[in-house]
Amino acid sequence: MGKKGKKAQAGKPKKLTPKDVGKRLDVLVKKLKEELKGADLFAPLPPTEDCAICLVPLSRVATNSTYFACCGNMICVGCVQENEALIKKQNEENAAKSKTYTCPFCRELKPFADEHIRQLEARALKNDHVALHQLGSAFTTGDCGLPKDDLKALDYWIRAVELGSGEACPQIGYSYSSGRGVSKDMDRADLFFLVGALIGNNIARHIIGCNEYNSGNHRIGIRHWKVAAEAGSQHSIDNLKKIYIADGKMPGKEFISKEEMDTVYRSGHEAQEEVKSEEREKHRDDAANMKC
Repeated sequence: MGKKGKKAQAGKPKKLTPKDVGKRLDVLVKKLKEELKGADLFAPLPPTEDCAICLVPLSRVATNSTYFACCGNMICVGCVQENEALIKKQNEENAAKSKTYTCPFCRELKPFADEHIRQLEARALKNDHVALHQLGSAFTTGDCGLPKDDLKALDYWIRAVELGSGEACPQIGYSYSSGRGVSKDMDRADLFFLVGALIGNNIARHIIGCNEYNSGNHRIGIRHWKVAAEAGSQHSIDNLKKIYIADGKMPGKEFISKEEMDTVYRSGHEAQEEVKSEEREKHRDDAANMKC
């Protein structure tokens, strides 16, 4: 091969291979295992960030907030809906021929699918773990015109987890539990679910509870649900309630007392109240409950 051919080949981006992704996952798994040594599995969850508009703590329910790649801000669903209602009213008053929506924070126009991807890529270059997580999800589903590519999805999620993303952890966990882009490995799946739970991801915590409970470790599963429930997870509250009020004897019922259920209801309610605002109450989340 001539010099020009070598230069041209050197300028091409290296093709992502399963071997490359596997090596990076091996390194990440080793690092996470070291970090988990001596960790308190039932430590209180860390606080969430505040909404960039109303400055009220964000809900742990992913569908209750929206990420805007134009400015890199996470905004609660209440503020997003209030912004859209205001713009819709302005459009109607101005007899606008087409609806125009903007970012509630920086007022950037709502991007088309391809532009949204470019915004995410720009944020990813700034080591924004939310953008990295969303790019990975887009490659998994083929959203925004992107081809489905499990390896690229894993590549973005690995980078996101390296930057402390709790949301990307259960995604890699799902990959290992389903064999999506990697060989099935339930031990590694549980590792990523657990790391996500410790970072503060309630979905990961709920899944850990489900896995433990369904494996016969009822006491441990219920303890994980209690942590998530007291942090406002309605999914975990519902599971605990289902076991507690079961007519017949249900596995694990002996590990839930009336006093504990009172604490779960009270703490869970208080956690949900902490993330309430006037705007959010107008637009309550209708997401379906997660099932084990």
